[in-house]
Amino acid sequence: MIKNSILNKISAIFFLSLFLLAMFFALLLEHQSDKNLENMKQRQIQSVNYLLVMYRNNVQPKDIEEYFNNFGLKKVASKHLRDSVLANGVVIFQKLSPISRFSSIVYNDRYYLFIDNFESSVLLESQDYKNFNESLWVVFVIALLILLYMYVSIFKSIAPLKTLSSQIRKFASGDLSIECQSESNDEIGEVANEFDRAVKKIRDLINSRQLFLRTIMHELKTPIGKGRIVAEMLEDAIAKKRLVNVFGRLDLLIAEFSKIEQLTSQRYELNLKEYSLLHVIDQAIDLLMLDDQKREDQVHVEGDFDFKVTVDFELMALAIKNLMDNAMKHSLNHRVFVKNSGQRLIIANEGEPLKMAIEEYFQPFVSGSKACGSGLGLGLYIVKNIVEQHGLEIAYAYEEGYHHFSIDFSKGFIA
Repeated sequence: MIKNSILNKISAIFFLSLFLLAMFFALLLEHQSDKNLENMKQRQIQSVNYLLVMYRNNVQPKDIEEYFNNFGLKKVASKHLRDSVLANGVVIFQKLSPISRFSSIVYNDRYYLFIDNFESSVLLESQDYKNFNESLWVVFVIALLILLYMYVSIFKSIAPLKTLSSQIRKFASGDLSIECQSESNDEIGEVANEFDRAVKKIRDLINSRQLFLRTIMHELKTPIGKGRIVAEMLEDAIAKKRLVNVFGRLDLLIAEFSKIEQLTSQRYELNLKEYSLLHVIDQAIDLLMLDDQKREDQVHVEGDFDFKVTVDFELMALAIKNLMDNAMKHSLNHRVFVKNSGQRLIIANEGEPLKMAIEEYFQPFVSGSKACGSGLGLGLYIVKNIVEQHGLEIAYAYEEGYHHFSIDFSKGFIA
């Protein structure tokens, strides 16, 4: 769990509230206990003073225990408690009278009244504290239950965020089969349901796109195949070679579109192996499908590329091929230079400075008027995706009238 998560913050607030609630009731209990003890003391004094007045007026209560019960005082029946109170209690005040001696005693936060008439004695316990303590504890328990209910309720409402976060991470990694529908009616439930609807809509759109592209590629393969068969039947060797190359080029483009579609939809799994970079470059040049004369005039390979790299052979060849193809298309002399600096592959061409920032050209469908005649279109978008799939980066520089696109293979280099 994230240390700075909302659940941790809510838990911290709950425990702080619980601590403050306990402190508040502890202080209230102490304050009210002192006040209640003072009230019991006053009632004891009143009961004694009123009894003395009655005796001075020659009026005696019919039942002495019932008399003291009216002042919240009840006789202590337990001999053990009586002995403990008399032995360990603290005398608050005493009052002597002709009829008896009255002593107010505090023991274990309880008030007692001891009456000793020198012939017999009785110990009375004040009862007022019982009702007060019961009421206070009932209020405390109710407040605690309300706080616990609110915490559990909020915790249950926010808990789905963890599941939703996990589902979003899966979706971001390309898993379109996620489900995050919620039956909750709160805001988090609404967010989860809206995200679930968005995922389903995106999944439907992607499936529709894939079906559309696959249908087009399937339908194109049939006429391409038939055209190639017809081309093989031609007697003119030059025309036959040109048509076979054309249909071969179209078939290769269909295969490339399939790989690009899988790559952009994050369904392509890299087949990483060790290859000589020279072999990858040779494959990229072959993909350009240039005749021998154009290949000699337009593609200039300079440097030593006989070192190992860990790449997906077909994808990296496709990326390098797109870099060279774009370089030739947008070069002033239709030439591309393939060089290296250590394990850094450099594709260079002579041309005018770019009209926009290089980041704009890495976007899809940057071409035509937007690129002001030197845009690099969809090619760089494909290259960037392939390079990033390999955990590498593509860099750009414009030096002395030449565009330089480079890929540093040092991370994938194996000596």
